[in-house]
Amino acid sequence: MTSFIVSNWDSILFVLLAITALIFLYRRGAKKKVFEILFYLVTVAEEEFGGGTGQLKFAAVTTWIYERLPAITKLLFTAKQIDNMIEDVVERMKEYLESNSKARVLIMDK
Repeated sequence: MTSFIVSNWDSILFVLLAITALIFLYRRGAKKKVFEILFYLVTVAEEEFGGGTGQLKFAAVTTWIYERLPAITKLLFTAKQIDNMIEDVVERMKEYLESNSKARVLIMDK
C-alpha cells in the first residue's frame, strides 16, 4: 500500500485537489441559490407575520429553508452559517424595501 501511494503521489494529490475544487465550486453556487431562496422566504415571513415578530419570522424562515434545501446542501452549510445567511438576507431585504416603494407597499403596508 505504501509503495502504491509513494509511486502515485502526484495522481493522488491531483485527485484530492480536483475533489476539493469541485466541492468549493458547488458550495459557492449553492450559497447563491440559498441566498435567493432565503430572500423570498424572508419577504414571505415579513408579509405574513408583520413587524415586531422577529423571533417568530426567524423561526419560520429557518423551518422553511430546511424543508426546501436538498440533502447535499444541508451537508455543506452548518446551522450557524444558515443563521448568518438569514441575518444577511434580512438586511438586504430592508435595504431593498427602502429603495423600492412598490415592493414596500406589497410587503409592509398590507
